[in-house]
Amino acid sequence: MMDDSISRKELFKKGFSFAGKAIGGGLVGGVAYSLLANRRYKQAFPEVPDNNVSLKKNGQSVLILGGGLAGVQAACELADRGFEVTILEKTAHAGGKLKTWKDRRFAKKYFPNGYSREHGLHGVWGFYKNLREFIGRHKIPLNVLPDNESFYYLIDAQGVRNKIRTVTWPTPLDRIQMIPNGIYVPSVEDLNKPAPGLGAAFRATMKLSGFDFTDDDQRLYLDSLTFYDWAKKVGVHDQMLRYYYEGMSDMALFLSTRECSALGLGNLIRLGATPSDTRVDFYQWPPDETVINPLLRHLEGKGGKILYNTEVTELVMQNGKISAVKTNQNLPAGKVRRCRVCGNLIYGGVEDHCPYCGADPSMIEVLPEQEKVPKTFQADHYILAMDIPGAKKLLINTDLARQHDYFRKIQSLSQATILCVNLLYENSDAWEKRFPSGTAWSAVDFFPTGYKLLGFTSNWSSVQIPGLKQKRVDLIEVQVSRWQEFIGKDFSYIAREVHKELKRVLPDLPEPTDFYINRWDTYTGYRPGDEANRPSVQSPVENLMLIGDWVFVPQHSIFMERTNVCAKWVTNLILEKAGMKEGKIEILESGTPDWQLSLLGLLTSVKA
Repeated sequence: MMDDSISRKELFKKGFSFAGKAIGGGLVGGVAYSLLANRRYKQAFPEVPDNNVSLKKNGQSVLILGGGLAGVQAACELADRGFEVTILEKTAHAGGKLKTWKDRRFAKKYFPNGYSREHGLHGVWGFYKNLREFIGRHKIPLNVLPDNESFYYLIDAQGVRNKIRTVTWPTPLDRIQMIPNGIYVPSVEDLNKPAPGLGAAFRATMKLSGFDFTDDDQRLYLDSLTFYDWAKKVGVHDQMLRYYYEGMSDMALFLSTRECSALGLGNLIRLGATPSDTRVDFYQWPPDETVINPLLRHLEGKGGKILYNTEVTELVMQNGKISAVKTNQNLPAGKVRRCRVCGNLIYGGVEDHCPYCGADPSMIEVLPEQEKVPKTFQADHYILAMDIPGAKKLLINTDLARQHDYFRKIQSLSQATILCVNLLYENSDAWEKRFPSGTAWSAVDFFPTGYKLLGFTSNWSSVQIPGLKQKRVDLIEVQVSRWQEFIGKDFSYIAREVHKELKRVLPDLPEPTDFYINRWDTYTGYRPGDEANRPSVQSPVENLMLIGDWVFVPQHSIFMERTNVCAKWVTNLILEKAGMKEGKIEILESGTPDWQLSLLGLLTSVKA
């Protein structure tokens, strides 16, 4: 019963005072927790001492089918834990999307011993906590982007530019530092007036920032529609889609917002929801010398090995398990040429480049007769670590695909294609004039929006090979956003067309003196329905497991971070199968744990 001596007004005041103190105390406690807790997540390379082990040989063997980044990482983890590990790699180079090869034709004036050519520029996001733990443990150096530079520089064909500055303050103070980082989105009619409905864009970001990947309903809902359709349901204006989301989607997924699923772009937004986790560093160039070769030396030092030019062509089943794999079957007789980079066989006349991946002609070789001999390999455990096309080719028309929906669904997974045009400009200061060093508008890359051809564009002279900049050389890489328009076109024509549009951003560019083009259709697709078809690490066959950035794990991770999470996941799974209690890997969250995002997940819904 209420005391009549206390007025209703006083009661409200006391109630609000109590609630305010409770909320204030909770916020102070939450901020203090965010600032002081999870310290290892705030390290550039999180340290997990128990993950660094070297166990004696345990007598069990593992065959890894594919020498990409996922396979190499898994091989190192398993070799450290006493397993006899062998990698079977289809091509002549390990590393998958990080592989590097010598192009002895490109820019010979500057690289007389051959130019170390790779797929394209690869970023290492701050939220790659597990990958950063692994490369820190293996002392792999990164090319750290200076704090005064930013990865996020957006330039629209209408002339509007936005730069999201790199944050340097720790969580949760990084959000305060982000306040001045808003981007300007103009209306269609007048560049001096902001576009309407920006509140809807903020609401969309909040919805995705609170997204819980482990909730099947949320994840599969976002997987069921395109990002464009989801954003329009939320009310996001087309100008916001054009000025921000299109650039991010093209850079990260190699798809437009009308092609990629809401989950594809939503993953990136959620994992980068903590501002300090959005920073991007790069592998030091060339990555074969700084990343892949050191890891392979580590593997070999533990008794492991990698066999090149060894394509797995058959899985042999016996008593419901894999008993062996066969390689290099059914190769044509006579003179057969093969690309050392992508591993594809090439028929017909002499090519100026590999018709599949674009590698220079020095990478096309006649297949030695000894490599045509089929071989058989056996092990206790088998890990399929191929990309999607490789897995599809191996599994199609097999009894496994006929008997198990798990394997059948893999055939439905989509792939993304990337066409990278790299142009060499000599006696050039065009980039420096457009993006002056030491100013607020300096840049190592930019996200073009509203252009016909230009996708994510970077200057290797600024970020990876600064020696070129000192010689007044710009080496500019352009991810072509509409690669379909160039199907069947001559590479010289493609380079000319990209150069023409690049001059709209960099008007002082001279004519390019050299170029090369990479084409890959092996990247993981993020189209609607892909997530529902992703296989888990453990297959229905007890001794066959799958890993890669296209494989599902019940932990939120994407891209190269997913390859590392999968490698650690499969290592723990094999340790359990072997009955080993030592050596279990602690898998971190991808992204800094943050109570504010957890709270946001309780207050919002990804449903449009």
